[in-house]
Amino acid sequence: MSSSSAPSLRSTLLRWLLPVLLGSMLISGGLSYFGAQYYANQVYDRVLVDTLNGLASRVLVRDGRVVFDFPEAAQKIFEWDIDDAAYFHIEGRKRGHIAGQTDLEAANFRAELSGVGAQLWNSTYRQRRIRAAAKVIRLPGIDDDIRVVVAETTNSRELVTREIFLTVLTPQAVLILLAVLIVWQTMRRAISPISEAARDLEQRTQHTQELLDDSQIPQEIRPLTTALNSLLNRLQQALALQKQFVADAAHQLRTPLTALKLHLENALMAQRVEDIRPMLEQIKIATDRATRLTQQLLTLAESEEQLLRGQRETFDLSRLLCEIRDLWQPRAAQRDIGLFLDTASSGKAIQITSHRDLLTQVLDNLIDNALRYCPPGSDIHLALEQPSSEQIRILVQDNGPGIAASERGLVIRRFYRGDQSPTFNDHTPTGSGLGLAIAHEIMSRLGGTLAIMDGHAGRGTTIVLTLLPTDTEKT
Repeated sequence: MSSSSAPSLRSTLLRWLLPVLLGSMLISGGLSYFGAQYYANQVYDRVLVDTLNGLASRVLVRDGRVVFDFPEAAQKIFEWDIDDAAYFHIEGRKRGHIAGQTDLEAANFRAELSGVGAQLWNSTYRQRRIRAAAKVIRLPGIDDDIRVVVAETTNSRELVTREIFLTVLTPQAVLILLAVLIVWQTMRRAISPISEAARDLEQRTQHTQELLDDSQIPQEIRPLTTALNSLLNRLQQALALQKQFVADAAHQLRTPLTALKLHLENALMAQRVEDIRPMLEQIKIATDRATRLTQQLLTLAESEEQLLRGQRETFDLSRLLCEIRDLWQPRAAQRDIGLFLDTASSGKAIQITSHRDLLTQVLDNLIDNALRYCPPGSDIHLALEQPSSEQIRILVQDNGPGIAASERGLVIRRFYRGDQSPTFNDHTPTGSGLGLAIAHEIMSRLGGTLAIMDGHAGRGTTIVLTLLPTDTEKT
């Protein structure tokens, strides 16, 4: 994924935050608008009802007639307003029109008034929105219901409503803007240590694998930096092992190659043919040593690659032991060493899910080691045990010289050999110091163990491989 198409943490946060803030603002604005409208109506309605009551008090009975005692000058003052226009209408149910605008009643007067208090409603008069109030009064000595209607346009109400609404909404909009800016700046500062860590990583080379300083990294991002530091730590270990491995391999290969070159030079300088034969024997020993070391190095590299590929299969372990015994028996016979597989092991099928090739390499290395160090006339026994349904053990036993208890923790290290000063003057080829190390590493990665113990009756060596029916490989 390119960096341009990668999601931005700040943008994602704002995309989630802004709708919530705007939604809250709309809801709050709506509530504020209706609240402002309600309180504005309450104030103006009280004034409108007071006006209605004042007009109703000016309706009098004189000489048996209903009159509206309201001077013309007062009426003009009533009707005039800089923002709103006021209207009124007074009529009797029986007498008809008494005063005010005649068309107001026709357009807006409600059907029946209860006679208890004033009624208020919204309507339209002369194409203008109005708020109207009406009540019924009964005058002494008159058998008639007098209806009084007062109305005014709603400009002032709407103006007050808008002012209240904007007064409430403007601070909210400012607060939302401030919240967005604060979130943006906070995220920028919070992400700044991550950007610095990224720049630090970009400047790293294969020679610099120091751990990242995550003291300033936010807690939410700390798992990522912890994982990176863990990876860098493993990388440090892997590079250190690789460096040590290359150095050891170069040193170990240099010895047989140097001996090979030396014996070849001596052979070239020899005057007689019979003098060349001992040199050729030493050349063969050095060549075998270099060949075995190279093969072991390749085996080690292939084992790591196979573990990465994860090629596991289910197979019969007892059948595998039979195949390995048949493969190595000619080599054992050549060295006058007996190679046996216990009959109990060869007759019982034990299924296991693991890396067949890797397990074969482990057993090949163990048998090769035994053949290399056991003198002629020795015996090597392979055995297979299953003490429980959760454990399988393979035993490789010999009655050779054995491995001292003080050496057992050392021989599983790469390039460590009991013969610390290898010589090529002896006709018996020495080991590479990788056989047991490879076997131990493979067993560890397969989730098993390799243990070195005394042989039968305290003589020789017993290698015990412990496995699970389904391995849990480690990386």
